Amino acid sequence: MKLFEITSRYNDTLNPDLWDDEKLKAKVAEKLKLIAKEFIEFFEVIDLDVSDIVITGSNANYNWTELSDIDLHVIVNLKTVRKNCPDLTDDYFQAKKSLWNQNHEITIYDQPVELYVQDEKEPHHATGIYSLQNDEWNKKPTFSEPEINDTAVEEKTKQLKYEISRLIDDKAGDKIVTAMKDKISNYRKNGLKSGGEWSTGNLTFKELRNTGFLEKLYDYARSKLDDELSLS
Repeated sequence: MKLFEITSRYNDTLNPDLWDDEKLKAKVAEKLKLIAKEFIEFFEVIDLDVSDIVITGSNANYNWTELSDIDLHVIVNLKTVRKNCPDLTDDYFQAKKSLWNQNHEITIYDQPVELYVQDEKEPHHATGIYSLQNDEWNKKPTFSEPEINDTAVEEKTKQLKYEISRLIDDKAGDKIVTAMKDKISNYRKNGLKSGGEWSTGNLTFKELRNTGFLEKLYDYARSKLDDELSLS
């Protein structure tokens, strides 16, 4: 089976490790709530206005695979947070999220738990969203096998892999690296907005992630910054 086929697989059921039919297993829910509690405390923000904690992404849908993360989103009212703590910016939450995910390797039945802080006003284009706080679906996924433009995904993935490899081989500077990261991120966001989770943009992003090319890009960016800040 090709990696692309693993990435784009569509199943008859939700992930049975996590779900009993369409209900989240109690043991899984309890553990995810504990993880979210630790994550929230890690932010060190007094009165962080949490409105919900949700599971989304492939593991809240029929397109889960053995490569899928468990996407755990802490939904907050950033307007209230900024009112109470005016010095806090989006960059703070992004930096703390990245630091948490770098320093922890938490898994549920061998599938990594990826945490994210999301503003409750931020559009969420996922077709499956499950509330841990209410123990029910905010947005229930429907089984409808999608049409995938395999050729477009494979061609776009091949192109971006080449661009990432060339960028690293040429020892590209910060502006080029940032532009590449933004290009990939925007391609995914636009794909999700226009075509959902099975869009060419989202599947291309997953291919780059699952084949290690996103990790290569971010590792290069970090090493580039480290070199610039070092003196020898």
